Amino acid sequence: MTSSRVLLLAAAAAVVGACGNYSNDDLLFMSAVPSRTELAVVLPQTSNPNAADLAQQTEGAIGGVNTMLDNVLGLIDTVRSYEPTSRSSSSRTWGPFDDDKNPGWRWQLVVTLEPDGTTFDYWLETEDVTAATPVWLQFFTGTFDASGGIEQGNGAVTVDFAALENAGFPLDVKAAALDTVSIAYQNHETPGSPVSVTLTITQPPDTNGVTAATFMYEILTDGSGKISFTLVGNIIPGPAIDTVVINAQWIPTGAGQATEAIVAGDGAGLVTPRIQCWDASFNQTYNTEPWMPSSNFGDPSACQALPTF
Repeated sequence: MTSSRVLLLAAAAAVVGACGNYSNDDLLFMSAVPSRTELAVVLPQTSNPNAADLAQQTEGAIGGVNTMLDNVLGLIDTVRSYEPTSRSSSSRTWGPFDDDKNPGWRWQLVVTLEPDGTTFDYWLETEDVTAATPVWLQFFTGTFDASGGIEQGNGAVTVDFAALENAGFPLDVKAAALDTVSIAYQNHETPGSPVSVTLTITQPPDTNGVTAATFMYEILTDGSGKISFTLVGNIIPGPAIDTVVINAQWIPTGAGQATEAIVAGDGAGLVTPRIQCWDASFNQTYNTEPWMPSSNFGDPSACQALPTF
C-alpha cells in the first residue's frame, strides 16, 4: 500500500468516523461523497425582530442553502449509513434498497475509484420496478479529487430533478419546482483556510420570482464566513429580468456587514452598492443606501473589522 493511500485511509477514518463493520477501504469510498454537515453554512442565529434587514436576508439565504443541502445530500447520508452491499477493488455499492415512502421505486449508490487511485466518481440512481422494462436513472452524479488528501480535496455534484420528474418519480412540491442543483466545493487547502462552495439552482421559467440562484460561500475553521448570492428573475416590478447581488461577511459572534446591488434589469444603474453593518445582536450599526438617502444611518467606523479570506 502506498504512503499516499495510507494517509487517505487515515484521513477518511477521521472524517467519517469508524462505525459498524466498515473496512478502512469502505471509509475511503464513503468519504468521497460529501455529507450535508461538511458543506453546511454556519451563522449564529438571531431571534431579534429588529435585526438589520440585510442580516435577515443573509440568514434566510443561508437557511435556504442548508435546506437544499439537506434535501440533496440527506438521502446520501441515509443510504451510506448502511454497510456496502457489494465490494470490488475499485468500487462500493449500497443497495438496491426499496423506497419505503414511494412503493415501486428503489435506490442504489455506486462509488468507483479511477486507476489513478485518488479520483472517485459516484452516482445515485433510482428505478421504477413496476415498469415493463425497469431502467436505472442516474439523477445524482458527482466526482471527488483527493490527490491533495481527503481533507484537501475538491469535488462537484449535480442533481437533475427535472429528469426525476420526467421519469414519473413522485417528487414533493419543492423538489418539483427545481430543474437542477449543482455544487462545486474545495475542502481546506491548508489548516485554517476556508471550505469554499458554489451552489447553483435553476428552476423552470416563470414570469414572477427567482428562476436561478447562485450561492458562493467560504467558511473559516474559526466560524468566520462570507457568502455571495446572485438572484436572477423578475424580482423588481417591471418587465425586465433582474439580477440582484448581495455579498455578506461575518465573524463567529455573528457581527458582520453586507452590500446589495442591482446589476441588471429594472433598476439597473443603481450599481453603487448599499452597505449595511450589524453587531453581534444583529442590530444595525451603519447603513448607506444611495438610492434612498433617508435610510442612511450611523458611521462606517461602527462596522466590525472582518478577516481576510
